[in-house]
Parts: sequence; structure tokens; C-alpha cells
Amino acid sequence: MFALVDLDPQMVEPRLEGEEELRQVPLLDEEHSTCIGTTIVAAETELIHKALKKNVDLFAWTTSNMLGVSSDIITHKLSVNKEARPVAQKKCKLGKEKRLEVKEEAEKLLSVGFIRESRYTTWLVNVVMVTKANGKWKMCMG
Repeated sequence: MFALVDLDPQMVEPRLEGEEELRQVPLLDEEHSTCIGTTIVAAETELIHKALKKNVDLFAWTTSNMLGVSSDIITHKLSVNKEARPVAQKKCKLGKEKRLEVKEEAEKLLSVGFIRESRYTTWLVNVVMVTKANGKWKMCMG
């Protein structure tokens, strides 16, 4: 038999969480902003803010801004213990608004090559739609 630790490396080493409070810093507008730690002295904060604003065109604000990112740089793979039994979640129904958002987001990710279609009869998980602070939807996958 295997332990849950064998399946999830995060359970072996917990993630480090920052203890510092962050301050939102607009670069172009409210949607195009970043955060800077509140313990940084004012002079350094101003230098960081100026450098970020000067290079704001380097940020990828949407997936379509990230064309050509090689999967050699980052790829998500499902690490599965050989002894684990395949599991398929029961399909959850989404409301019309959420379903349209999922379809739109999936099409965006497919069009820029961030995801690809694969067909499994097992190891399935439902997407979860979460409301962001600005009222828009965020698609999460577990």
C-alpha cells in the first residue's frame, strides 16, 4: 500500500507563505497592477515602482500575451503513484454563465497552446469557477 505523502510532494514539504503584508501598486490601471511588500523602505519602493512602470510592456496580462512559451520552461504533469487506483469525479453541472466562461477560457488556452485535449476515462476532475474581487470569473482545476 502507499501513503498519501507518496502522491503529493506538497505534503512532505509545506509551502512557505509570506508573512509580510502587501500593497497593491497600479502600473497602468486597477486591472494591470502588482503588489509590493509594505516593509520595503519608501525610497526602494519608489525605485521598484518606477522600474515596473518602465517595463510594463514585459508583463503578460493574458494568456494570449504568452505565445511561444516553451513547455521546456514549465509544464504541469500529473504525478501518479503506480499503485493508485484511477478515479473519475462525478460530473458537476455548471450554470449557463459559468459554462460559457469555462468554454471561453478553455478556447483561449487551447488557441495559445497552453493546454491540449486529451481523452481519459479515468483521472478526471471538474473545474471550479470562483468569483474574483473584480466580479469576473476565475477557472480553477484540482
